[in-house]
Amino acid sequence: MTRWKTQLLVFALVAAGPHWALADGTTTTGSGTCSGMVNSKTISGKTMMALGGELVTQNQGVVFGRAECECRSRGLRMRVLLDQAVAQDGQTFSTSMYVGQDNCSEQTPRTTSGAQCEQITSANPPGNGDFSIEPNAFRSVSPIDLLLPAEALMKPKPVGSTSWDYKCDTGGPQNVTAQVLLGPDSGPATCKLPLSVNTQGPTAPSLNSVGSGSGALTARWSVPTGTSGIQYYQVLCRSVKSPTVPVMSDEFLSSTPYFFSACIDGKLYRRPLNASNTNTTEDRPGYGEKPTAGTFLVDPRFICSERITATTSDLSARISGLSNGEDYEVMVVSIDNYGNASPSTVMIGTPQPTKGVLDDICQKEADCPAGFGCSASGRVPAPSTLLSLSVFALILGLFRRGRVS
Repeated sequence: MTRWKTQLLVFALVAAGPHWALADGTTTTGSGTCSGMVNSKTISGKTMMALGGELVTQNQGVVFGRAECECRSRGLRMRVLLDQAVAQDGQTFSTSMYVGQDNCSEQTPRTTSGAQCEQITSANPPGNGDFSIEPNAFRSVSPIDLLLPAEALMKPKPVGSTSWDYKCDTGGPQNVTAQVLLGPDSGPATCKLPLSVNTQGPTAPSLNSVGSGSGALTARWSVPTGTSGIQYYQVLCRSVKSPTVPVMSDEFLSSTPYFFSACIDGKLYRRPLNASNTNTTEDRPGYGEKPTAGTFLVDPRFICSERITATTSDLSARISGLSNGEDYEVMVVSIDNYGNASPSTVMIGTPQPTKGVLDDICQKEADCPAGFGCSASGRVPAPSTLLSLSVFALILGLFRRGRVS
């Protein structure tokens, strides 16, 4: 083959659009199929995502966001479930796994310098010692869970590269395929799992105000008209005087999921990926953002609200259970379907006691009739009570004017 033809082939393989291109949001990802022949016997089956031995049921094809990459996560798995397994005939066959272009099952891309086809082994990428792919496992119809290294999915190492910097920067959504090859290099059977990865967060919200209430703050925010790609919002807050201590109670934090993922100081905090909305964590020593004094990170331990859906018309949230007179930092994060969170600027709010309808009238308990004492002024009266209060306030005011005159 002449030199210019070889260069043209390399360019075509590396630039092949359908295999490494911007995701348009319409491609079905997170599940795939197995097909082909091993030792002259047909195999078939399906692939899906798994975590902790259970199937991923939420955002199956878009589980890999920035936090998974920053923490070099190893918890997510490609599950292979064969309904026609490799025959138990004693014949040997090879197994391998690749990530990158959709056509890495073909021999030419796997051997062409610059092609996006990275082989996954126990030695590649670094820190992948728990990876294993055993041929005999494919002779059974039992589930097979194969480790997926997050950083390799984000930026697969090109064929021929001796070293590679796994940067967590996809430049937007990208399509990538994890694939298992069974049999000879020239024509293996394949199990493919198409995925979409993205480390670029959504448009950050503008925090417009933080209003004060008694033991509470109300955050209000906005996003530009026509903004897309936001799935949820969530409000975070922390005390200025105690910035390392979560503001909300243990009960609130244990019962309220965070809907973004974060990699902080060697721990991956993972958003819910199952139907019961359960958060999971993964210890990854040495990875993630290191907290520094004074920095308000997007940290799940400081969530102060439930999730707010992006489709709501009222972009606000009330934070209760705070201490009057104490300063709190407040931020809002927008969250995309990859679990990426983009923070607003930080504002400071201070809860303050609020006056009730009787506070200017009842200076002491004796000034108020039974049932309308000063201790009741912080409550919201029923409509009938409000009428009685109004009449009482008018009479009391006239009485006082007469007494003064």
